[in-house]
Amino acid sequence: MEFQELLRRRRMIRRYRPDPLPQDAVERIIAAALHGPSAGFSQGIDVTAVLQPEMRRRVVVEALNNEPDSPLLDAPLLLIITADEERYHRRYNEPDKLAVGGGQEIGWPVPYWYVDAGSAMMLALLAAVDEGLSAGFYGHPDHVARLQRVLEMPSNAVPIGVIAIGYSAEESLSPAAREHFRTRRRPESETVHLERW
Repeated sequence: MEFQELLRRRRMIRRYRPDPLPQDAVERIIAAALHGPSAGFSQGIDVTAVLQPEMRRRVVVEALNNEPDSPLLDAPLLLIITADEERYHRRYNEPDKLAVGGGQEIGWPVPYWYVDAGSAMMLALLAAVDEGLSAGFYGHPDHVARLQRVLEMPSNAVPIGVIAIGYSAEESLSPAAREHFRTRRRPESETVHLERW
């Protein structure tokens, strides 16, 4: 699929059919998520794939606080992207990186571990669409501690949220709904700044 078509088709889906996914598609989506940028090649991003129904139920109900009959339960694959800040600090305390910082770890202007995790999330979303599937991203105010508990993650693995992947059970957007979203989108004249803000 052409990249511009991927962008046009990508949207957040809330309802899925329970049809199983081809294993090779699952593997390609995971591989795509792990091919995102990595500040200093810190490699601080991990992906947890949840395929078994009981574990998917625990993630949806216990970690995301959804109802026991949530439509998310039908998504046959849940991906959880985690960022490990410690790996970034370790990497930037290695000799080659300390040389760049004058013997000190760089002052992180933004937490690049979350930038990299967001990139991994977007790659997974686009890879799902490229496979002819649908996806959505979900979170909860307490999902970090809840996902760490449910999935037995170490405390340094910080989950940014849950990506549900499967075949969409939603109807195509009606022309009226498409127009509604189009008119609500901020125009480029407000969002694109040339040369200066």
